[in-house]
Amino acid sequence: KYLGLGLGLSYLNTMDQATSPLKYKGFNFPFASLGYLTHSEKRIKTLETDFSFGNLYSGVETPWYDSPSTSYYLTIRYDILYRLRTLINNRVNWYIGPEFNINGHFRVNYKYDNSALTFDNYYGTGLATRFEFPFSWKSRSTKFLWMNIHRRDRNLRLSWQLSTPVLSYLIRPTYVTITNFIDFENRTSISNEQTAGGIFIPLNLRSQTELYYILHNQNMFKLSYIWNFYHHDPGYNKVQTAFHGVAFSFIFKFNHKPLVK
Repeated sequence: KYLGLGLGLSYLNTMDQATSPLKYKGFNFPFASLGYLTHSEKRIKTLETDFSFGNLYSGVETPWYDSPSTSYYLTIRYDILYRLRTLINNRVNWYIGPEFNINGHFRVNYKYDNSALTFDNYYGTGLATRFEFPFSWKSRSTKFLWMNIHRRDRNLRLSWQLSTPVLSYLIRPTYVTITNFIDFENRTSISNEQTAGGIFIPLNLRSQTELYYILHNQNMFKLSYIWNFYHHDPGYNKVQTAFHGVAFSFIFKFNHKPLVK
């Protein structure tokens, strides 16, 4: 059982035709993650939250004020994966199982006044598959200049996970995007015009590549690259986002036990 704390940098490329046909993109910092992991050879359970914040720019010169779009990006996912079989001479473990996720991307661009806020927020349940390749390097002693360097035995693990929600529920602004400021009771309510969903609606693909460096006390370092693509086009207000994130994480083991050699 592990707790993971990560920090890194993200890059977003998004287009929301509810306000503009232009693409807004840029690097965001911080990109932070918090996760809980239960891991064994037969089963993996993951609860993970990612958050990214920053400004996105269109990169198009205009004769009028072109303000940035402030981006708030949040995802929460929960996986329960079971080992299906081993591959490549029993060196790679293949897992598969259900995934439940929440995805929210809120954008604020004050250039659009009463339509400044746009968002896409959806809840999905689907499938995830994961491949893990445990490997190690052996101890080795070398000499560099006047220094003797001794490299200890180390265990590492490389993993790649791909997931997609099959059934989703989506909340988006209506065609005019502005809130109902005339009727106060309906100002913050969610109407049928703001919701959609179904099988692969919206389309979402998420890929996560991780390299674990396992210490002798069974704590770990983790380097992650996350790609999350989202697309929804109901015939109006098309929205599309590609998220790229790189994070370095400290993984702390709860149920510590001495490493068996």
